[in-house]
Amino acid sequence: MTNKLPFPTARLNDGQKQTILFDAFKCIGCRQCVEGCKDWNNLPRGNSFALSPSTWITIEPPISDYVSEYWGRNSCRHCDYPMCATVCPVEAITKYDEGPVVINHEVCIRCQYCTYACPWGVVSLLDTNGKAVKCTMCVDRLAENLEPFCVHMCPVGALEFGPRTEMEAKVEARAMETKGHIHGKQEAGGTQVLYLLSDGLESHGLRQVGREKYPVAPIPLGL
Repeated sequence: MTNKLPFPTARLNDGQKQTILFDAFKCIGCRQCVEGCKDWNNLPRGNSFALSPSTWITIEPPISDYVSEYWGRNSCRHCDYPMCATVCPVEAITKYDEGPVVINHEVCIRCQYCTYACPWGVVSLLDTNGKAVKCTMCVDRLAENLEPFCVHMCPVGALEFGPRTEMEAKVEARAMETKGHIHGKQEAGGTQVLYLLSDGLESHGLRQVGREKYPVAPIPLGL
């Protein structure tokens, strides 16, 4: 069947949509998820407080002494309708049925369109060759029916992973219990990362994004 979406799609295994759930009420700001991501993806340690080619997850706000009341997880949201993939002129970005949005570095031509189009601002460019990189949702682990390594590393259960319907039911129940706020269910048309927040986005160091499936993104001419 022909893909009618404006970006490539593929399937890893059973096609069941999977979701990461971040619970800010449980997060202690330890950044084990950040360092675990680096270790699994063979990225150098250090520079853990800002997204970069070697840091695909950050815990916000970037406070090194762990005294914040409100922690937030910043990384690729693996949108249901990824704008980065929509604007890629060479179809280097694939949206998998299970959720991950993945950049093929062999196909990437360094045009930078995805970095401007991403409503979350989470795509970085490699210093060595200018190609785009970001969190892959551990697509290699998902292909083996394993949870993302960041989820595996969380010592307090602030990160969970499972089928979309299960994670939605869990975050809604937790929101009722804690009087928290759900984020990520409708933003940018819906994402594969759901948040339970205890305060507003600004307090958790997260940016405001509308509900449009394809947010308007100014891409400079001449790139």
